[in-house]
Order: sequence, then structure tokens, then C-alpha cells
Amino acid sequence: MWRALFLALWAAPVMADSFPVARCVNLDQALEAPNEGDWGYRISRPDIEWIAAQGFDTIRLPVRFDAHWNGQIAPSFLARVDAVIGWALAADLNIILDLHHFDALMADPSTHTAEFQAIWIELAMRYADYDDRLIFELLNEPHDQLSTDRAVSLFRSLMPVIRAESPDRWVIIEGGYWANISALPELPRFDDRTVLSFHFYGPWEFTHQQASWLADPPPAMGWGSDDDRAVVRGYIAEAAQYGLPMLLGEFGVTIETDASDRADWTKTVRQEAEAHGIGWCHWGFAGNFAIFDQQTRDWLPGMQDALFSKP
Repeated sequence: MWRALFLALWAAPVMADSFPVARCVNLDQALEAPNEGDWGYRISRPDIEWIAAQGFDTIRLPVRFDAHWNGQIAPSFLARVDAVIGWALAADLNIILDLHHFDALMADPSTHTAEFQAIWIELAMRYADYDDRLIFELLNEPHDQLSTDRAVSLFRSLMPVIRAESPDRWVIIEGGYWANISALPELPRFDDRTVLSFHFYGPWEFTHQQASWLADPPPAMGWGSDDDRAVVRGYIAEAAQYGLPMLLGEFGVTIETDASDRADWTKTVRQEAEAHGIGWCHWGFAGNFAIFDQQTRDWLPGMQDALFSKP
């Protein structure tokens, strides 16, 4: 028995409470757009201050760096990223800097590997002196031709550079199939500051119902049966078996969905993640999966309770 206990403790990663992300929201449809504002949202300092005042501890910032790359990241774009990071840190929030929507890399990894590496080398050097509330997420949702093993190879090539500049910075990685939990067994923990991440939008037909940007969106449907809830419990429990720290980096439901069902699904997923000690990051803030009404500058119906109520 003692030998088994020793081995379990020896193999255990850093304790979950060392990872500072518990309640997080994605600042979606802003810097992940080809140009900020193209998708209807621009980040403002009051928005970040509102997020902090509600009780979130982290924002995840999806950024489409490759759209602003020409041998280096465009200085004006980097200055904008700097400003958002600065607002978050000033509000005493952690901020996850996430390289998002690198579609060319997904379609042709061999051609774009050097660009991916160069972007992160530039970012690692630029933010080397920032405190550890700035967290790096190396790549959002590998898919298409970028399998988990190819993504891991890219991540492995970057870790020495990042650690040379930021020995203690948290680094988040996720695997293929759009960050599905099926990729978690293939992800390494490079060190005790590596965090594994997964995303959850199940069932897709419910979470993406009536989505205006889809060519053939699923019709309206409800959610909330015992079987529906069992699927959520099983999915989160399966992810949790791969150890902590772990991040549920995205989960959400379209704003076209019935508000009660939307809130019920969100609350169920959030509470299951918390029950397993998994930090979460809702997708998103003010876009197609919003929690925030830009007109009233307040919560959308049901979402405050969904994300912050006690059991």
C-alpha cells in the first residue's frame, strides 16, 4: 500500500490551488477577428473592470496574431494587445494570452511551423518581464492536419525558449480534434507549470442551435433531462482523471437559445467543473455566446446565476 501511495504522490502534478484560474471569461470576437471590430465587438477598459467587479479572476484573450504578421507582429497591433493586458493586470485579473484562429497552420503545418515558432519567440521575449498573472496558451484548438502529436511537437520546440525567458510562467496546452478530451491522454506535462486544457460544447446541436454564422444551423431544441445531465457529468469526470491543474478553456451556448435552457446547461457544466477542481473559462463575453449585454451594460438573463450561484 505504501509503495502505491508513494508512486501516486511522486507522479502527481502541482496542486490545483497553485493554478490561479478558477473563474474566467473569454474576450471573444475582438482580437480574434481579422481586425478588431470586424465581428462587432471592441474591447474597452470599462468592460474589463466590469468583469473584475463581478468576481471573475481571469480573462482569456484570443488573438489572431498571424493576421498581423509580416516577419514580425505589427507594432500597432502589439501595442493594442499590450493595452488590453495592462488593463487586465491593473484590474487584478490574470490574463491568458491565446494564439487563436491560425487556420493556415491547421491546414498546412509544415509550411507554417516556422511562422508559429517565430510569433511565440517574439511574444516570449516581449513579455519576459511581465509578472506571472500573464499566462501563455500556445495554440487554440488544433484540428484539420494539425494532429495532437504534431501539435505536441510544436509545443515541445517552444518550451525551452519560453522557459529561458519566463521560468515560472504558466503555459496552457490543448490537443487535437478541437481540444476534445480524447486528446488529453496524448498531452505531456512539460513541467509543473504546464496546464492541460479541453473544450466542451456538447451536444453541439444544442449549444450551436440557430447560430446565425452557420450555413445550416441546428433548429431550436431544449436541454435538461437526466440523460442530458449524465452526459455532462461523464464528460467532466473523464477529463478530471488526467490530473490537475486542468482548465475547461471554453464552454457556452448561443444567445439564440431559450434563456432558461441556456442558463441551465451553463450552470450544470460550471458546477461539474468546480466539483472536480477544474478551473473554467466561459465562451464568451459579448459575442454570439455572450453573458454581457452591451446596451444595458449588465448580465444577460440567467447568466449571473449560471456562473456564480452556489449549489
